[in-house]
Amino acid sequence: MRNKKLRGLKRKTRNMIKRIWEETSDFPLEFYNGHWHLHLPVEQSFIDSDSTPSGIKRLCVQTLLEQAKNLIEIKPNTRKKYRVVVYISFQALFDSQIIVFAGDSHYDGFFKRNGEFQKWIPLSEKRNFESDWRINIPKDMNVLGFKEEIIDEDGEIYKRDTWFIGELK
Repeated sequence: MRNKKLRGLKRKTRNMIKRIWEETSDFPLEFYNGHWHLHLPVEQSFIDSDSTPSGIKRLCVQTLLEQAKNLIEIKPNTRKKYRVVVYISFQALFDSQIIVFAGDSHYDGFFKRNGEFQKWIPLSEKRNFESDWRINIPKDMNVLGFKEEIIDEDGEIYKRDTWFIGELK
């Protein structure tokens, strides 16, 4: 079966990048449940399609990293601690996002995923995204990976690797 040709690759890519830049040009002021986040501003059928060239997917990830770096650089200098992190799921790029945590308690609570229906198991393996994906991770950003296991209401188990890049220490 042939992959269906995607129409408007350049336009969709340009709009996605533009919207990421617009949403991250200023540091967020409104936080809900201790965090602010920006999901990818693009259709899932576009970014997760096998027909979407890897160069566009790489540009998407690189833009998230660059704009997270921008948010780190423009963070307000206040007593409240903010952490900027990029969440990436290479198996489902549409789920990727930039997250800004307001306070350590929200940050720490976010990573506690060891319930009956969802577990995050730390990955001991180290992957080199810079060579695998040909992206540049800013030097002051750390990488943390998890094997995510989700059990749905039918007892079906879904597994994937999830990665966080940013202010993790």
